[in-house]
Amino acid sequence: MSPLAPPPPDLAGFPVHALAPGRALYRVHRADRAPWWCASRPEVGGGRFDLPAPRGTCYLATDPAVAVRERLGAVLGGVPYVPVSLLEGVVVSRLGVPVARRLANLRVARAAEFGVTRELETMVPYAVPQAWARALADAGMEGVRYGPRYTPGAASSVALFDEAGARDWPTDPTPVPAVDVPGGPHPMPAPHRGDLTVVRPPGTRTRGQKA
Repeated sequence: MSPLAPPPPDLAGFPVHALAPGRALYRVHRADRAPWWCASRPEVGGGRFDLPAPRGTCYLATDPAVAVRERLGAVLGGVPYVPVSLLEGVVVSRLGVPVARRLANLRVARAAEFGVTRELETMVPYAVPQAWARALADAGMEGVRYGPRYTPGAASSVALFDEAGARDWPTDPTPVPAVDVPGGPHPMPAPHRGDLTVVRPPGTRTRGQKA
């Protein structure tokens, strides 16, 4: 059982990170879809800090490689390669919020005074983190700044709270293909048939082969 408790009833004074307009954030998405989308799927698992409808959450990162790794983390695991098919048609947009945002800051030690541990950034399933998201949003926070689960280092992940669905905010006119992002996972191309060695299953034999 996780020692991380549900959020306390009073979150007044919770540490805040001021996200300035235009601060570079990176969002991974399919090239045929717009980048600004606030998901709301907590009833079926959803994302770590998903809010119930009519509110939603948009996930970004302060570094493009982190954005890619967080999208592919469940597949990536502890290896630096992923099937090339997972990167095809996927791009990274450089974005910025149009107005300043007050983010709950999980990246500072003072968050521990409210019962926060690093588990909030890494634990699965997401029931407890989603309860924290609801409590933080109800306390007036407009998102969460937290440590990315699959990437160590100084970069942060950002979960923005807003109305569920698409947002008509400024977008990146020239998003970068995910496969070209420095520091991101390397594509592992599908092997050609000529590169494979076919091995018969145990217990089988060809006609005429002696036992």
